[in-house]
Amino acid sequence: MTKIQSNLELLATGSPDLDRILGGGLPARSINLVAGQPGTGKTLLALQIIFHLARQGRKCLYLTTLSEPALKLVGYMRQFSFFENGLVGQKVVFADIGSVVRGKSEDAILTEITALVEREEPAVVVIDSFKAVREMVAEPAVRTFVYDLAVQIAGWGAASLLVGEYSEAEIATHSEFAIADGIIRLINRHHELIAVREIEVVKLRGADYVTGHHFFEIGTAGLTFFPRVRSPDAADSGEIAPSERVPTGVAGLDAMLGGGLPRASATVVQGGTGTGKTVLALHFLLEGARRGEPGIHFTLEETPDQLRGIAHGFGWDLRALEKRKLLTLAYVSPVELSTDTFLNRAREQVERLGARRVVLDSLTSMAIGVLSERRFKELVYAMTKHFRVLGVTLQMNMEIAELLGSAQISGYGVSFAADNVIQLKYVEVSGGLDRGILVLKARGVRHATEVRAMSLGADGIKVGSRFHGARGILSGLPINSSRKKR
Repeated sequence: MTKIQSNLELLATGSPDLDRILGGGLPARSINLVAGQPGTGKTLLALQIIFHLARQGRKCLYLTTLSEPALKLVGYMRQFSFFENGLVGQKVVFADIGSVVRGKSEDAILTEITALVEREEPAVVVIDSFKAVREMVAEPAVRTFVYDLAVQIAGWGAASLLVGEYSEAEIATHSEFAIADGIIRLINRHHELIAVREIEVVKLRGADYVTGHHFFEIGTAGLTFFPRVRSPDAADSGEIAPSERVPTGVAGLDAMLGGGLPRASATVVQGGTGTGKTVLALHFLLEGARRGEPGIHFTLEETPDQLRGIAHGFGWDLRALEKRKLLTLAYVSPVELSTDTFLNRAREQVERLGARRVVLDSLTSMAIGVLSERRFKELVYAMTKHFRVLGVTLQMNMEIAELLGSAQISGYGVSFAADNVIQLKYVEVSGGLDRGILVLKARGVRHATEVRAMSLGADGIKVGSRFHGARGILSGLPINSSRKKR
């Protein structure tokens, strides 16, 4: 239980992330409707909350109506880790009022519910399904019944969760939603071949809740929530010395940057396939490990074994660094990626491991899991700010389609969120392909602006001098193919 500025007493739900979405928890003595289509997790959410409160010593009353008998419900709950059999009948009381609801007047229904609540004196009352109750009441009397029930609940001093299979249209029109203090909506949204679970707090009186849709998953622990990724508060931003630099592990690139990347900055490394983005990322993480700075490589493309194989080709032993906790390889398949969920877990892992350097490979794959370009840009922007607050220096790889010719500078339009932009490119020289590297942007850093030669050798990336004796290097098709190297 916590307090907010209005001194509103809040009941913790057992999920810190859900509490964060709700603005601290469920207000005590509030009337809350949990709405959603069948299979969205409404009943599971209600049970998860009351078992948590029961473990805190609060008595809870769960009234089933015409949806599921109480005995069947208890049997189903045994598969979840939050279920505790010793609490049933003591702190969690189940009662089946289906027979009372069926064919009775609204007064009889209200009398039965009131008698049960007065006998048990619970801190929380759940009615599941409340929609089944309201369908047994004649339509002209529904609003009066709901109002009378709300008055009774307020008089009991208990918080209530009224669970029901309501559509979005019914939420907008049914009288119980007008009277309720809180409306929590669970959604199953289908995107091509996958289903995404979302929760939305439509309203919650007196609470500073987080608007919008948030993701959740259902597993053996119940519902696990992932608040949508937002930018951190300005007050959370730490002070980073602008002169502090982070070497990339490639001496020639550090020279182009005047000593390395600014500490806690975000860098986009963009280039065509095979230009060396992943190898540059490994240089960056290996240099961090050499300096005692733990790093994480979040990969949505190569698996950890593939990365270890790439590194082995350059004589780098990633497993040794993994054993010393200086490097973590975290793979997530982009096929069923929920981006907000992924970024929440990434942030938690960074905090848990104390990582100072992070690579995301790649933004191109991450974009697959985002429905709109605008949301993708919001996520990238928020991610860069959160990692900056954590003091993390971030490298994000991004593939651009062009092999030669004029390439996109901004890619997916996310360069605005990055402090630095480095482009790797191919340059045609004497009928063959050479590699070049260019620092397009380095915020607050006096950097080299020309394309410099780049090669991949037995020990990784080498950056040489600028291309001489040729024009049109940026296009990848120089007019004069002669080149001198210093």
